[in-house]
Amino acid sequence: MEYALNGVILGKSSMEVEGTKYFNKDFSTIPGVIPVKQTPTLLEGQTFDWNEGSEINGEWVRFVVRDKTAIEKMAEIRGQRNSLLDDTDKYGLSDVTMTTAMTAYRQALRDLPASVDVNKPVFPTKP
Repeated sequence: MEYALNGVILGKSSMEVEGTKYFNKDFSTIPGVIPVKQTPTLLEGQTFDWNEGSEINGEWVRFVVRDKTAIEKMAEIRGQRNSLLDDTDKYGLSDVTMTTAMTAYRQALRDLPASVDVNKPVFPTKP
């Protein structure tokens, strides 16, 4: 468990406040110390925006959970698409004959961003 005092996250092992040394297990006994909200597990399509933090309902909160924007989702889709293309680059070498199915697959990957639903991306199946 992490704790915060006046907007500062306390050290993991120990700290001194007004001449008294406190160890991690004792942080909650320091006047004005509040727990830091634990980072939750994100649902599909969510992300965090991290910030300096503020006190909300007695906890120090350093993030806001929000839905990803279409631009963020598209960036992830392009990243996955680029990785899939990279995995097939070996078929384009001069000493390899690329099959028609592989050529069609690679073209479908390159065309993907123009036609994909960012909320439910469907990638072509590798031959």
